[in-house]
Amino acid sequence: MEGEWRPRFGSSGIRGRVAEELAPNDAWFLGNSIATVFKKGSILLCSDHRTSSPLLVHSLASGLMVGGALVIQGGQVITPAVSFYVRNHQLSAAVLVTGSHNSPQINGLEVLAGDGAPVDRTIEQRIEELALNPPNPLPWDQQGETTSIDGVGQFWVDKVTRIMNTALIQKQNFRVAVDVCNGSAIPWLLDLFQGFGCQYIGINTEQTPHFSGRSPNLTVDLLGDISQTVQEQKCDLGIAVDGDGDRVFLVDERGQVLPGDVSGTIFARLELERRGGGKIVTPINTSNVVYDMAKEFKGEIVSSRIGPPAIVAKIKAHQAIFGFEESGKAIYPHINYLSDSGLASGYILEYLAQNDLSLSALVDELPEYHQVKQSLDCPDSMKGSVMKHLIKAFKVDFPSAEFVTVDGIKMIFDDGWLLLRPSGTEPKFKVFSESHYEPRAQELFQIGLTYLHEALSRYSKMKNMSGD
Repeated sequence: MEGEWRPRFGSSGIRGRVAEELAPNDAWFLGNSIATVFKKGSILLCSDHRTSSPLLVHSLASGLMVGGALVIQGGQVITPAVSFYVRNHQLSAAVLVTGSHNSPQINGLEVLAGDGAPVDRTIEQRIEELALNPPNPLPWDQQGETTSIDGVGQFWVDKVTRIMNTALIQKQNFRVAVDVCNGSAIPWLLDLFQGFGCQYIGINTEQTPHFSGRSPNLTVDLLGDISQTVQEQKCDLGIAVDGDGDRVFLVDERGQVLPGDVSGTIFARLELERRGGGKIVTPINTSNVVYDMAKEFKGEIVSSRIGPPAIVAKIKAHQAIFGFEESGKAIYPHINYLSDSGLASGYILEYLAQNDLSLSALVDELPEYHQVKQSLDCPDSMKGSVMKHLIKAFKVDFPSAEFVTVDGIKMIFDDGWLLLRPSGTEPKFKVFSESHYEPRAQELFQIGLTYLHEALSRYSKMKNMSGD
């Protein structure tokens, strides 16, 4: 086993192509390791609806039981429901099998602690170490058991409905377009909108493991259907989620799709208003628009690395009231340590109802920034070399820039910023740029793209020459 172990925790759990990078035996060893780390406790095991999810669930369950855990199988649910359930039922941990926003052939798993938060890096490393050098299976009379439960998803729907001022929302009779991406948010998110008394127009509502309607990812360019639906059906707003229903983008009544930075900034504003100020955690690739907003609403921005574990760690360390990521993640730590599309939807509906506002009115109050984003393929084995090359080159060629290297390399100029970083969940390298001025955002992006192409070309040639 030693030297053959491939799966590793990235910025959000473990991800890989099933059977090639994440095989059933990998899941078995991981299950055994997780049970050992959590001392044979009660562990909730749930999944999304991908074709490979049952395969990984069975392997994980077997490994967890061999390690002595009581496995509580909760079936297929929307992702935020798992955190809700484990946090409110005093369980030791949860394991969630999900490929999230990735393509259908990719799957993965996330491990949550007893408070529903992603486990920290120390626990991830311990799980990896045990999976590489696994403990022997426990004797037959010390192995764990398994049981199945219903109601994990319904518990989430009921809880979110009770948290909100549902009676107020129902009076507004909101008309909402909801794109559930053929994913595992079905039927839970639609049930939630029904509970809010909304007239909802569902988009991509047939649950299909190959995501027949659109990609499971959540980006502005993929959301043309919901934009059109909002306009044609005269909706008050639109809500779009990713493949497992944790990420969320808003669409205003004009059909304008709000990227994750803008959606997250609006969610953050609502929390600051509700709490009379506080700290907001968001990663270094977030638009400066959130800093501008925070100045007006007694907010303080705390920067983090990208990925839910890093965001949640900062939330806990700084007692922040909210955290978000430009990918569409929205974290309400007083209720749920996972990104929660239901809470985000409920809070925006409640706010619009209380203040008799349109979503576009909130959008129009924000200053305008222009962002450019793109991902290039980059094998995981090359990421470290490419990163070192970029840091060295940028510091030589742009000595007047301010550099931030907490996650990738970010160059900050007076009129914008440029960030290059390796993805923590995919074999890709990402380029972000931003400025108040669109030509400058494009210029910075082209600089980043040029340097990244050069680095990728250089290390691809070196890899080919070495025969790897």
